[in-house]
Amino acid sequence: MMIAISIVSLVVIFTLLIFYGHFLFSSQVEKDKDALFNLSGNTEIVIKEEDLLQLPALMQGYLRKVGVIGKCKDCHAIIKQKGRIRQKKEGNWISFTAKQFIAAQPIGFVWAARAFPMLVKDKCVLGKGEMHLSLIGLRTIALDKSHKTNESALNRCLAELVLYPVAFLNKMISWETLDETSVRATITVERTSTSGTFFFSEEGLITRFESKRHKGDILENFTGEMERYGIMGDIMIPTKMRAIWNLKHGDFEYFNCDITDHRTE
Repeated sequence: MMIAISIVSLVVIFTLLIFYGHFLFSSQVEKDKDALFNLSGNTEIVIKEEDLLQLPALMQGYLRKVGVIGKCKDCHAIIKQKGRIRQKKEGNWISFTAKQFIAAQPIGFVWAARAFPMLVKDKCVLGKGEMHLSLIGLRTIALDKSHKTNESALNRCLAELVLYPVAFLNKMISWETLDETSVRATITVERTSTSGTFFFSEEGLITRFESKRHKGDILENFTGEMERYGIMGDIMIPTKMRAIWNLKHGDFEYFNCDITDHRTE
């Protein structure tokens, strides 16, 4: 009888710890989201055709096609994902669910993922990046706020603007047309700067992003692939994405996800 009571007590304590850890994690994510979204107030000024004229022709066509005309210029996006992630090429895939918050003015994001028992938070706010991995929200496993993380987080932010394409109008981004199917973008926020190349399909949609990104201490080639575009909310976005390291000994896909919900506020 006493053994049964002890087991029940341990289960109850463990369950309470999980709930408490998730509460702490969610509270910090909410705090970071509020900090990002409150950097500038929403004027709800809508995007007009003339706003696109500053961009390369490829980006103009893309933004018209996905439907940014008439959309709020400085609102925010809240996106839900489900997917898989792994740390090694031959490693096991781990399933996760995530919520991502993206701001257009100024550009930034907060990404919070749950892959029990791990909780992960990535963010880029005012050019400052952070990667925080914790065990059920109670014990920090890894925390990185280095200059390399700043650059990598801003590079990820640039790549994932396809999830909130109104942000491509941000004047923090400068553009260079490379050829008839690609443009190079450079984004600078505060003291952090990064670049990457967007590739377009015959239909005028962005299908690939290539850049160099830090993998640990080494700068490696990176590719983000965008697939299966669809209308979510009131805008066209890729509903499936993959992230791949293009390493010397071969490509390593380490992340893929489906977009399950998208809204703006």
